[in-house]
Amino acid sequence: MFAALVLIERDSSEDKTPQLDHVVTASCPKRSSPDLFSMPRQRLPSDFVTAQVIRCRWESRYIPGKGRWEVVIEERADGPADELMTELRRPSESSLFPPMCTLEAVFVDYFVLVGPSGRAVLPETPTGICGKPFPSALDALRSLPYQVDGQIPIRSLESEKSFRAGCHDKNLDVLEHVGRPDVAPQTWERRQTWNPPPKGLRVCAFRIENKTADRLNPMDLPMGRLESSRILKGSSLRALLAALDTAPASDCHSQHTRFAVLDPGFHEAYVELDGCHNLLRPGGTLSRLTSDAVGLLTE
Repeated sequence: MFAALVLIERDSSEDKTPQLDHVVTASCPKRSSPDLFSMPRQRLPSDFVTAQVIRCRWESRYIPGKGRWEVVIEERADGPADELMTELRRPSESSLFPPMCTLEAVFVDYFVLVGPSGRAVLPETPTGICGKPFPSALDALRSLPYQVDGQIPIRSLESEKSFRAGCHDKNLDVLEHVGRPDVAPQTWERRQTWNPPPKGLRVCAFRIENKTADRLNPMDLPMGRLESSRILKGSSLRALLAALDTAPASDCHSQHTRFAVLDPGFHEAYVELDGCHNLLRPGGTLSRLTSDAVGLLTE
């Protein structure tokens, strides 16, 4: 049995000279969540004294009247953070022999140390022989007595209309591709669209934007913007399911300007709301609905 020889990195005399190689602000970046693995962290200057620790977290949150946004939550912990500073000054470990390591990634929260003069450091976190931060360092960081300083909206993820509708703001018009003469759908056969049939069905209607025949790439699909939504239940749903399950095969390829996504909570179906009234089932078969059946989706 071989024992791995663990080497401890020692601070050199150069490390004792305080140098801030990367300028950071004593606040959270006002942008989308950064790639935490690629952040330019640095060794902690030996004479650095901590007056504050600022931690940043990026989350998805609902803002009343504005929909769902990515927000950066800025937290502050005042004081010297002695335990954290001790952990950050530990030397990293390495091994002369390939260590036995697990493959999971360990993320370190974005945090900066702020000195009494206001200068900020984005510190490097010491690692064990597998290149992962010491758990004790992560515990020291997370156990600080943080107070929330602010919650800053960064970018919109979902509009208020989309949030309340339960539909996407935009959706690709996949019917445009399947309905082309040169694209053959799967062999049609009569079967239930969903088995078991859903007890409720969300209908998201979209109007196609900038649908032109001269797109540079013929495989590019137009995009539909959310127009309306509704939930079908009871007799209306039963009538629609019967129409979906009995719709005959379609060889119609006319243009359409509106379509609906039928979402039972699992496999979605797509319907043209004008044009040929084609139905694309979850299995990929293409059928054609009657005007009365399409009317159940829009009335």
